[in-house]
Amino acid sequence: MANGALEHHIRTLLRSGTIESEHDGQFVRFYPPPILHTERKYISILRQPRLREIITFLILRPSSDYKTIAQELNLSPSTIAWYLKRLEQVGVVMREKKNDSELTCFQILEPEKLVKILSAYRQSFLDKAVDSFLDTWENL
Repeated sequence: MANGALEHHIRTLLRSGTIESEHDGQFVRFYPPPILHTERKYISILRQPRLREIITFLILRPSSDYKTIAQELNLSPSTIAWYLKRLEQVGVVMREKKNDSELTCFQILEPEKLVKILSAYRQSFLDKAVDSFLDTWENL
């Protein structure tokens, strides 16, 4: 479909109220109206492969520290720090000190909600890692 035709159909769907748009940084995302804002926020975050990878890791291994996350996901600590800061800013992750030590650990704030969204939109992620994560989660 040509861009002009696509744009026309999207405008028509927006005007009729069949879909709603939401700006997400450099992207515009479209949702059916029944999807709540908080769910849209989670869907938007989970659409990003690296953030999804960190989230699923922390759901399965809560209270992990920077070093553990970086080693397990094979990413540099600075990359992990950048992504975790972003997840913290949008209210997906919480940082905490472990046992009165200097070790900073991370926790997913609403893991059940995120797993529910991953499960509901499983086919749209086209990601074997999501399938593997959900299989593991369901077997816990």
